[in-house]
Amino acid sequence: MREVKLTKAAERQLSKYCVSFYEKDIETSVKSFVPGEWVTVSTQSLNYIGFINPNVNAGPVLRVIKEFDGTKGIESIISNLLKDAWKRRVRFERYENYRLCYGEADLLPGLIIDVFENYVLIQINTAGVDTHRVFIKKEIENIFKDKEVVLFDNENYRKNEVLPTFENVNVGNVEINESGFKYIIEGETIQKIGYYFDHRENRLKLERFLKELPELNSGVDLFSYVGSWGLHMLRGGVKNVEFVDQANMEDNIAKSLSLNKFDGRGSFIRKDVFSFLEQCLQKNKKFDIIVSDPPAFSKSEKNIKKALGGYEKLHFKSMSILNNEGYYVAASCTHGVSIEDLDLTVLKASKRLGKRVQLLDIGVQGWDHPFESLGSKAFYIKYLLYQVYK
Repeated sequence: MREVKLTKAAERQLSKYCVSFYEKDIETSVKSFVPGEWVTVSTQSLNYIGFINPNVNAGPVLRVIKEFDGTKGIESIISNLLKDAWKRRVRFERYENYRLCYGEADLLPGLIIDVFENYVLIQINTAGVDTHRVFIKKEIENIFKDKEVVLFDNENYRKNEVLPTFENVNVGNVEINESGFKYIIEGETIQKIGYYFDHRENRLKLERFLKELPELNSGVDLFSYVGSWGLHMLRGGVKNVEFVDQANMEDNIAKSLSLNKFDGRGSFIRKDVFSFLEQCLQKNKKFDIIVSDPPAFSKSEKNIKKALGGYEKLHFKSMSILNNEGYYVAASCTHGVSIEDLDLTVLKASKRLGKRVQLLDIGVQGWDHPFESLGSKAFYIKYLLYQVYK
């Protein structure tokens, strides 16, 4: 392997666990490297291994993986990292299905692996990992002999590293078990890599909270996808839940209700969420609890101000159709929006409405989405539960 030399400033950052570096951080010319080439990174005190991609459109060109003593080959290192990731997940015994690999948090930047009942879906978004895609698939097949392992590439995510497009295997119905619920996601309606495990613990927190209350009559699951939040509301004691999504999720929601014995207690509305909220305002239709868990409002930290404006607008519209003393969940998966930022958008929206809020609970991502601290880039899931008063 060829060697990459960092600047002194970048070396200091590496000693503080920064593992992603830009061209300006590298003294060696990056142009001569092949996209996805694995390299050694030497400092005054330690040697590391990583990979480089000079073709990246935006973001880091060098990813440092771990310390390196030269005794193991690249695929041996990858194999050990995958096994370590698996061991960290299986200790959570109630996690029947889960995220097996969460990119940089598991020392494999750009690698996402989700384990379902009948499939393991692998998504690769960095060149260094992509050069070993066949080996990774075989390693996962050795761990999960009873499941179909599929390389589930997303062309949009691969564009940034100028990665080739491969023909995806047609994925059938994906079966999921989570927190006592069963889901079936039709292959043609799959979003991202299949399912959102990341809010698992927050959905359970909300359900436990609802069981402490007198029965609520009506709830809404905004941006519902397969209805995970809504099912937890129903099991928590809410009599009826409306599921709202602009995607064609009607069959998926019907299956989710039927599989989990909630027939007749929910309905799906295919509509843009903001249009749905406006329609409810016009009809003076109100709810006892609303869960708002939108897709990321920004893919770049440059657009955070715009994203915060979008959250405030969403909270304002949502709380406008909430009954007095009703409950509101503000959830976010936007990187760069802190939990304090999210809270402030709710406060601003409530003041514009002339309402008060009481913050009842907060939450972060589940244990299969590890992160080191609240300042970590791997930390992205936020959950805030409020009661809203006139």
